Amino acid sequence: MTLILVIVIAYLIGSLPVTYLWEWNRSRLRRMLSSSHQQNVQFPLVFLGAQVGKGVVAAVVGLLLAGWIGAAVASIAAVIGDVFSVFRRFSGGDGAAVAAGSLLVLSPPLILLGFLIYGLSLLITRYFSLSTMVTAVMVMVLALVLFPQLYVILVVFAAGGLILYRHWGDLNRWKRGLEIPFRWKWFR
Repeated sequence: MTLILVIVIAYLIGSLPVTYLWEWNRSRLRRMLSSSHQQNVQFPLVFLGAQVGKGVVAAVVGLLLAGWIGAAVASIAAVIGDVFSVFRRFSGGDGAAVAAGSLLVLSPPLILLGFLIYGLSLLITRYFSLSTMVTAVMVMVLALVLFPQLYVILVVFAAGGLILYRHWGDLNRWKRGLEIPFRWKWFR
């Protein structure tokens, strides 16, 4: 019974429409920030922090209510909630930031390696979606090799599968040359 409660709570946490709340509160955030440079940098960081925070909160709730298995199940439910949000007619985000937040609780060294892989692949490829897919696959491999705990492998493969599913259309756009690359302002 506790595990079902954890799943429902974590799904609802993952389903929270952070992008809608961000748009609704954008004018207030804009007044809080003084220069346009700060706005351009801090808006995406606030959004990313909220998305990662959803994963952290869901994993901690699962950990407190049902132990490590509860944290793993809550992490998967939160990623499913982000990808198939009930508040957005069962569509939503890509689940990567929520999965990162969950893994921050379940396996901090693994997520640090994931952040490093993402940064390097973004530096090399300059495509967000391709870097996300490369990171998801590499984190799956690293979880098998370096962190063979069952709950970590369960979360990594479930979240990684959902992330790859969500980005499959982006990969096809990238192959056709329709994906817009990220421009590093200081590397022109």
